[in-house]
Amino acid sequence: MSLIDLSPPIIEPIDLAQAKNYLRVDTNDDDILISNLIGTIRHMVENELNLCLIERRFIYRTNIPQSNCLTLPRPPLMAVNRISLIGENDQAVDIPPADYSVTTKRDPGEIRLNKDKSWHQYQAGFSSLEIEFTAGFGSNADAIPLPIKQAILLGLTHAYEYRAIGQIDKLPLMATALLAPYKKVRL
Repeated sequence: MSLIDLSPPIIEPIDLAQAKNYLRVDTNDDDILISNLIGTIRHMVENELNLCLIERRFIYRTNIPQSNCLTLPRPPLMAVNRISLIGENDQAVDIPPADYSVTTKRDPGEIRLNKDKSWHQYQAGFSSLEIEFTAGFGSNADAIPLPIKQAILLGLTHAYEYRAIGQIDKLPLMATALLAPYKKVRL
């Protein structure tokens, strides 16, 4: 299984002006550093929660599932753009959208083949499944829940204050507490 991020988010959950205001930075000397830290902390939060915050496209490659139902990583799922079966010699066959349904209201989102379909009926010899999908809370920062944005600001503050000793390997405890309700528990 692999997940390929096709495009970085077009914006960050926290913009530079908001970050500088929160950090109480009045000069432009650290603008590049702060911008880079915003991206780093967003990435850490996304990995901690296994979520996608700002809308973007992914390709998910996996083995062909045994069941007709498949859940996708990096919720919340917004749309499935394409599903392809990939053969051993890299030939691809797209599955028509009429042959499956997509549920975006469930977390994580899922794809379900119609009852009269199976992954193997399209052509023999396929070894994997490739799904191109769009995920995220939305295309702007206002769509992201406020506690997640606050956790990013706390992580940013910690990273900015302790940048000289390189202590940005984990989020501060308060940020982790704010993220806890959004973390998926696996049993």
